[in-house]
Amino acid sequence: MVTPAGKPVWMITRDADVRAGFLDPRFSLQAGRAVGAVRRRALDVTLVSYDPPHHTRIRRLATPSFAPYRIGSYRAAAETVASDLLEPLGRRQRFDLMAAFAHPFSFQVMCELFALAPAARPDLYAWAASAFTRPIRDRAAVTANLDRLDAYFRDEVGRRLADPGDDVLSSIVTGWEPGGEVSRDELVSLCATLLLAGYESTAQMIGMSVVELMARRELLAALHAHPAKMPQAVEELLRFNTPGPFGTVRTATEDVRVGDTLVPAGSRVLLSTGAANRDPARHRDPDLLDLDRPAVGNHLTFGLGPHYCLGAPLARLELTVALTAIVSRFPGLTPVTPLDRLSWRGNHLSRGLAELHVRPRGTGDHEY
Repeated sequence: MVTPAGKPVWMITRDADVRAGFLDPRFSLQAGRAVGAVRRRALDVTLVSYDPPHHTRIRRLATPSFAPYRIGSYRAAAETVASDLLEPLGRRQRFDLMAAFAHPFSFQVMCELFALAPAARPDLYAWAASAFTRPIRDRAAVTANLDRLDAYFRDEVGRRLADPGDDVLSSIVTGWEPGGEVSRDELVSLCATLLLAGYESTAQMIGMSVVELMARRELLAALHAHPAKMPQAVEELLRFNTPGPFGTVRTATEDVRVGDTLVPAGSRVLLSTGAANRDPARHRDPDLLDLDRPAVGNHLTFGLGPHYCLGAPLARLELTVALTAIVSRFPGLTPVTPLDRLSWRGNHLSRGLAELHVRPRGTGDHEY
């Protein structure tokens, strides 16, 4: 196939082949990228620019801090953030769920994990938001904001090295060895990238999940009546629809046979997690959103293998907390715009809602 930018790419869609692709070192993230010298910004090279073993060395700095048991300790903080954001929205006739809740929620939870100073958060939020706004109308402004984000984390890493706390960011920084195999720029990039990745992808997944539930009022009502089912519902929502329908573009470092097809060396390759998650060979009735689906977590939304999403435990926690809070407060939530006419942004690799205007109460709902 050819991408919208006119670049040829091989797309792998069957679940078994996508799984094999994630585990095949011949499909490289690093091939064709310049990752040697330090660039103007630490952020110019991110974790997904590397293959093992160096990718593993960088990732190892953050892995313990994102273990489920550690992330679980932030549940109360996430619940407080959700409550504080949603409480005033219940007094409005309508609001944009993305701007008023999804994006600030995901960002503030990351700030809690990293123990970022409250005074710095408004600027950080503006800088991060500009990196994901589409279409880009002022590229120079986005570049300047990324420079500011880069400089902030350079300073913050220095402060945590001198005076660490008990937060996630400090744990990552203090696990780094000066003069070791991971450079200081790579450490800075890791920290900044975690903030950016956690901000946008989780916010979009919140919005897209709410869209799917508003389209199926019976499921929204069921989760309102049985909130304990939300963790399983989150897994099915992750399988059913995702803001990242493809893995990061890879390059075949040699000829690779996929099924009956030979992918030539040097080819760009997309692993379609979205297609694999709807493969009937893996998921029965794949186009049905079934909150009681057996083995519901057997999806590929977070990838597989050495590049499995580092933030998956956090994403699951945030989605569970956010959707539980929304459904419990607003069981009559309704869209302002018909769901088939929503405004979307992004590209073929990453899609998302530009906005999602909703009414917190439907006809006959009581005030809270």
